[in-house]
Formats: sequence, structure tokens, C-alpha cells
Amino acid sequence: MVQTFVDFADLLAATALLAVLLTLPGAAFANWTGWLGAKDVMPPRGWGIALLFSFAVLPVSLSLVARFAGLDAAVAVQLVLAAAGIPATRKMGWPPLWSVLGLLACSLVVGWATIDFRFGGNLYQPTVAVDMVKHVATVNSMVSWGLPLTDPFVSRVQPAGYYYFFYTVAAVPVRLTMGVIDARAAVGALAVLDGAAALALAALLWRKAEPESPLSRNVILALVALLLCGNLDIVPGFAAGIARHVWPIEIEWWNEQIAPWTLSLIWVPHHILALVAGVFGLILIAERPGIPSVTAGGLAFASCAGVSVWIGLGTALAAAFWLVSLICRKRYRLALTLVAAGCLAAVLLVPETLDILHGRADQVSPIALTVRSFGPLKAIMSPGFVRGVLSFLLLPVNYFFEFGIFAVGAVVYWRERRAPATTEAARILVFAAAAGLLLGTFARSTLINNDLGWRVMLLPQLAFLIWTAAVIRSHGRDGQFSLADFRRWPSAMGALLLIGYAGNAYELASMRAYPFLAPNVTLVPETVLHPELDAELTSAYGWANSHVPRSAILQHNPVAAPRVLDFGLYGRNRVAVADSEAALYGASKSEVDARLAAIAPIFTAPSAAAQVRARAAAEGIDVLVVSSADPIWSDVHGWVWSAPVLFASPHVRLIATRDLGPER
Repeated sequence: MVQTFVDFADLLAATALLAVLLTLPGAAFANWTGWLGAKDVMPPRGWGIALLFSFAVLPVSLSLVARFAGLDAAVAVQLVLAAAGIPATRKMGWPPLWSVLGLLACSLVVGWATIDFRFGGNLYQPTVAVDMVKHVATVNSMVSWGLPLTDPFVSRVQPAGYYYFFYTVAAVPVRLTMGVIDARAAVGALAVLDGAAALALAALLWRKAEPESPLSRNVILALVALLLCGNLDIVPGFAAGIARHVWPIEIEWWNEQIAPWTLSLIWVPHHILALVAGVFGLILIAERPGIPSVTAGGLAFASCAGVSVWIGLGTALAAAFWLVSLICRKRYRLALTLVAAGCLAAVLLVPETLDILHGRADQVSPIALTVRSFGPLKAIMSPGFVRGVLSFLLLPVNYFFEFGIFAVGAVVYWRERRAPATTEAARILVFAAAAGLLLGTFARSTLINNDLGWRVMLLPQLAFLIWTAAVIRSHGRDGQFSLADFRRWPSAMGALLLIGYAGNAYELASMRAYPFLAPNVTLVPETVLHPELDAELTSAYGWANSHVPRSAILQHNPVAAPRVLDFGLYGRNRVAVADSEAALYGASKSEVDARLAAIAPIFTAPSAAAQVRARAAAEGIDVLVVSSADPIWSDVHGWVWSAPVLFASPHVRLIATRDLGPER
């Protein structure tokens, strides 16, 4: 239990450190562009604008420095930028108390969702660990090996073919503190600050897209209340659970998901950061066309695409729609600024693009045309023309469940408005919503999951957020926001709001409770639940981090589960192959399958020690991580028990391959 509180303290420390490392450079950039003192765009005291600028500028800047001069140089650059921002903070004063309390509250939620809970020698991982393993392993790979990014899931010569700008921002505090703040805490801290940036962006959009309504405390309250609201997935999720007599855990998985804001912050903070950077870049250009906006906007677009290629694609399409609108309205100076910023972003993205292309072995197109599927149809019909037509016809129902109150809010907003957008920011929201809906409806990514269709929906979610807040405000008493007025809101929006809260609360609870509800669960990530074993694996990897050379290859059983967690969450060394989903970062499927076939028998079939050594040596493995969950563990006369050990506990043994006897 003590370690759990230590992990919480690490998260709080990481949040405090990153808040300083991000807002100070952001304040410097905001001051340089003239935004810091602009009362018409500045959220309270300017701290929000500073954070938006940092998310727009730092991911690409730090990544380019780290790519060509090393991560230590990126750390130095961020410290210099932070020092440059100190004079600018005099214009902002101390951050308001409510913002500090908000960060603390968000930190507690993120900690609840991401930190391991330890009781009586057992370790209980949250469901988020399924994605956290990717974030942590990538940050640790960058800290250990720099850029181009080394693939943390397959040991190979080629770099990882994956967008890495988010991980550079997370790696800086890890390197700066020499690992005192670890990768998991850094990623969690970025999730916390993502939430603050999302609120700051929403407040800025309100100022610029709804100029007739001042940004009052009640508007901020409405935006916060909506950011905390989920969709209607709890209704079909519970229906499926009742029908099967089991507890649904991840209620998003019944359908092609559109994750609520809170869950996106916890599961995929890099996509939120990309959204903030991309949309803020568009607003920068819209407000002040000129050289400073070309520079800042170009950096923002590059950060957006470098953090998430899917959000970058959606932002590029929204920018294209806006460009056509500008040309049609003869706003040529603004159009030229937008084009120049796009060209600058394209140049800045060349190094990462080449790294990704070099690191990807797959030959198939990463994007395919489709019609967004509907969960119930997938369950009862095979793919084909008929299912595609029905999926298209049922899109309104599909989106009603996935957007919830925001779907109704957007419809009511435009039904009552009946007027075209009057500001460039309002037009940007329309184009962002159109781009996200178009891509999310008729295109999908062909990798492990449909990340394109899931994450690009953040663009319409942002627009719907502003529009729904406008509807709620206009239907409250005297324009004020109050939950007590929900009966007066159109289409029972208050009821939808409460259902959304119920869904988020349920999922936040279930991500911790599922070990105690098992085996009567459904829609739960496919993880192997061994609390006692996970605790011992944590100790084993912790020992290896201090006693095994970083260059050594540590290999666990790669076929224990579709996605293996402990090696990436707690270890720092590379692996020959992680699991059956190791092709995520660009390794070919055939290479992954060959590695799995070669390595799996070490852990699953009895073999002589010399044979194991030869098989491991052929794959470059230096240390084997064997646990009681592996079939070979039960062979009491086998090499697991006869070979010398580097580390041993009741359920885990680390064995150097060199100690397995001579090759034959």
C-alpha cells in the first residue's frame, strides 16, 4: 500500500514539474506573438494561453532537437525556454486558486485510473495498463536510446515506425530528474495538463465563436460540466451485461467507440494534445494573419501531426475546407498565411516522416474506405453490401448513442441558430466537425484498431462541446447554467447529462473493480490477472533495471496474452518480441509471427538447457524472465530449476542464457 501512495506522490510531483516546464516556455511564445496581453483572447490571467502555446510549439521543437542533437540537448532547450518565460509571467500574476485545485482534482482522477494498487503483497493493475504499457515503454525507449525511436516491442535494426512527438515531451522530465520521475508519472502528468489545455481551448473558442456571450463563470462551469460528461454507452453496455449475466467493464467496446473526454484523457492523452495543438494553430492564424502566426501556426500543425497522425489528418482536412472558404470570400491574406503555415509544418515533419517510413515494413495501405459500423449489426450480420447499407441508414442512431447529449446539443444549436457562422473561429468549428465526421464515418485505419475512426471524432466532439454549452446557457434561467433547470432543456438534455455522468462514473469504478468481479465480466481487456505474480514481476524487473546492462535483451513469454504488460510497465530493457500485437510500431507481421514461433517453445515446451540456450541465442536473448504462469515452470526437473539464477522469488526467476550450458 505504501508504494501506491509513493506512485501518487510521483504523479503529483510530475504534474507540478511539467506545469512549470510547459507554462513558462508557453508564456514566452505568447508574449512574443503579442497574445499574452490581448484581453479579447486571454483566459483568466493568461496561464491557459501559455499552456496552449506550449502544446502547440514544444512537441515539434523538442523532438527536432532530440532527433538531431540528443535528448539532453532537448532538456537544455526546454530549460532555456522556461527561463525566457519567467519575465512574461509578470503579466499573468499567480495562477488562480481554482486552477490549482482543478489540477489537483484531475491528478487524483488520473492517479485512480492509471496507478497500480497494492494490497498485502498483491498488485492490481487498472484496465488502462493495456494502453499505458505502450506509452511507458516508448518513453523509456526514448530515454535509453534517443531518436530515431527504437522499437520497444521488437528488437530490430530499423527504427520504430510511429509518431513520437508526445513521447519527447514526456521523456524530458524523466531525463531531467534522472528517473526520479518515471515514465508512467510523466505520461499521467501530461494527461492532467491535457485536461487543463482542453478547458483553456474551449474557453478560447467560446470567446471567439460566441462573441455575443461573454466568457462568464457560468460558461466555464458549463464547459467543465460537459467535459466531465460521457455518452450513452452505459445503456447498451448494461443491456448486454444483463443478457449475459455478467458485468460489462469497458462499456465503449460494444460499438465503434467515440470515447468521452475523461476517458480519452486517461487512455489516449497524446490524441488530446494533438487536438489542442491543431485547433489552436488554426485559431492563431484566424486571429492575426502575418509572419508570427505563420511561424506559430506552422509549429502547431507540425506538433499536431507529429503527436497523432490521425488528428493531424483531420486537422489538415478541416484546414482545407477553411482554405476553400477563405478563397471564396476573397480573404487572400488569411489564406496565404494558412498555406504558408501548412508548408512550414510539412518541412518540419520531414524527419519524423522519414523515420516512420523507414521503420514500417507493412505494405498495405494504412487507411481504407468504409461505412462506420454499428455494433449490433456486426454481431448478427457478416460484412458485406447489406450490412454497409444498414450501417449507413443507422448512422443517426449510432451517433446518438456515441455522442449522447452532445448530439442533441449540436442539432438544437443549429435548429435554433438558423444563421451562418459569423467569425472565423465559428467557421473553423464547423469545418472541424465536418472533417471529423467525414473521416470517421467513411474511412478507417487498418492497424490493430480503428484509431482513425475513433480519434478523429475528437474534432466534432470539440465543436459539439461549444454548441451544447451554448444551448444549455440559452435555455437556463436568465442565461445561467443550472442542473436544476434540466427539465426545461430541449429533448430532456438533463436526463442525457445524468446518463453520461453515470457512464463515466461506472467506467472509472469498473477499471479498478474488475479483478474482484472476475470471472463474471465481459468487455474487459484481455489481460492475465495474477496479482501476486504481477507484484513479483515488478520486483524482478526493478532488480534487472539496476543490475542488468541496459543493452541486454530480456525476454518474457510472448504468448502468455495478446498484449503482455509487465515487461513494458516495469522493465527498461529491450525484448526480442513483446506479444502477438508487437507489429504496432512497424515490424512486419511475418517477422513477429516468426519470432513468436521461435521463442514460445522456450516457455511452453520441455527442452534441454542447451537447446534453450541455442534457441535464445539465435534471437539475441540475454536473460529469460520465467514465471509460474508459464507451462515450463511446472517441469520440476527442467532447466528452470537446474540453471543458476540472477534473481529468484517464489513465482519469478531471471536466468542468463549464458548459464544454460554449452551449445551443442
